[in-house]
Amino acid sequence: MQNIVESKKKHLWRKLVWQTNPDDAPLGPFHYAEVYCCEESNGFAVWYVRRLAKDDRRGVAGVASADYLLDYFSETQRNEAIERAVLIANSHSDVDQLIAALDSLAAAGKKV
Repeated sequence: MQNIVESKKKHLWRKLVWQTNPDDAPLGPFHYAEVYCCEESNGFAVWYVRRLAKDDRRGVAGVASADYLLDYFSETQRNEAIERAVLIANSHSDVDQLIAALDSLAAAGKKV
């Protein structure tokens, strides 16, 4: 049985937008970008996690690898929070365009 990390137990929805191919680099480094919706203490948050290499040219210049709070919803807006995360994560079919769009949202969001 696979153990679920404590911080991931409150995730309502998540999508791994891009990741390094583990077959090409089985020992790392492991880079990825993901969007997820999770339950917080008094509402629901939509997060963008950016873990790209420093020399990666994807996305918007100047956006660092970090966790970005894109949106926050009240306790009664669970479905709206999930819908927002799904729409953000599926807004582009091309991965490079999607990461650029997420970086643009991150620039207006809160870096944590």
